[in-house]
Formats: sequence, structure tokens, C-alpha cells
Amino acid sequence: MAGLGRIVEGSNAIEAALESNRVIEIRYLKSNNKKSKFSSLLTKAEESNIKISQVGAKSNWEYSTRHSIVAICESVQTYKESQLSEFKSSNFIVCDHIQDTNNLGAIARSAAAFNFGVLAVPLKRSVKLSDKVFSISSGGLEKVKILYYNSIFSLIKKLNSLDIWTIGLDADGTEEINDVNLGKQNIAIFLGPEETGLSSEVKNKLDIVCRIEMTKDMESLNVSAAAAIAMNQIFIKK
Repeated sequence: MAGLGRIVEGSNAIEAALESNRVIEIRYLKSNNKKSKFSSLLTKAEESNIKISQVGAKSNWEYSTRHSIVAICESVQTYKESQLSEFKSSNFIVCDHIQDTNNLGAIARSAAAFNFGVLAVPLKRSVKLSDKVFSISSGGLEKVKILYYNSIFSLIKKLNSLDIWTIGLDADGTEEINDVNLGKQNIAIFLGPEETGLSSEVKNKLDIVCRIEMTKDMESLNVSAAAAIAMNQIFIKK
């Protein structure tokens, strides 16, 4: 995807982009009240001989008003479904048509935190990996590989051929994810759309469908919260 991750907003995301050596230029809005994190970013940019530009007036600030500093970066490298075998030693988090920007950003952040090295997203009918997603991920998208797939069914077949276990996350799963014996097996966790969850057709193709242990007072969790819990439990097991 051309231009993905070109504009990075927010201090944590910019710091991660600096660590990834993607930053070309830092732009910031002039203010008399700069936090220490803000100053630290400018210092790191100066030390790396990165161009720094100040914008004097809010009326000339062409970026999100939520942030007063942005990084102009080289595009993030992305991968195709045909390159899946390059990541056979990784754990995957597979998003099946996630529609909410906040959820996708939070999932990416958790994936980075819990050693899920590949975030797989569909080319169509999904929220796009926008500047806002990069910001919400707080640097998470700098630490995971982004893989685009055409068909979830062909993706499942390719994962199976690489001996990667496919695990669906669903409130009606047959087993609690904390009880699954994973050993040293690499896995791919599948997450369904926010409103409907994984379809029965997808669940039937997976090795196992798991649920998260929780009180019976709640019907389900937000998809990004469920993903974080599942990835954390697997991270602890491994």
C-alpha cells in the first residue's frame, strides 16, 4: 500500500518511528508550554540530523488538532498473502473485517506488546490503516509486520500448510483459551467483525474456536479487549 504510515501523529508513535529510522522530518506547532516528552523527541531528531520545522500559527496547522507534533516518514513496508511463508516462525493476529479505527489501533498495540509479530488485515471491507490507527497503536505498528490478504479462506489454507495453528476467538468457543495446550506451536488468532463476530464458515475452517473465561453477567467483550486478553494469555504460556 503506497504511502502507508507517511504521517505519524502523537508522541509515542513518533518515538517508535524514530527508533525505526523512518522519520524524514518533524513538524510541530509553536507553543510556550512544551512537555518533556515533546522536547525529548526534538532532541532525538536533532541528534539524528532530521529536519525540524516549526509552524507558527494554528491556522496553518494542516494536521489533526489532537496533536501538536507530527513526523513525516518513509512509508511502512507491507507484505502480500503470497509472502506468508517468510513469517512461519511468527505468531499472527488475523483481523476479519474489523470496522473500527480505535479497535484496529488497539489490536496492533497489543500484538506488539505480546509478541504477535504479524498483523493480517483484508484488502477490502475493512477499516483502513490510517494515520489515526498509527497514532492509536502508540508505536505498535512500527513493531509488527503488516500483511494484506485477499481471501480469509486461502489465508487459512496457507497457515495450515506452514503448520501454524488457527484459533478463532468467539464468545461461544468450545474451549477456554487459557486451557489450550500450545507447547511451542506458532499460532494465528482470528478476530471477527465487531457486530457479528466470526462467521460459521470461517469457524468451521479453523483448528479450534476458543472463548475467554469471564463472569456470566456480561455477554461479550469488545474485540480489541478480547484480543489483548487472548494474546496475553498465550504470551504467558509461551
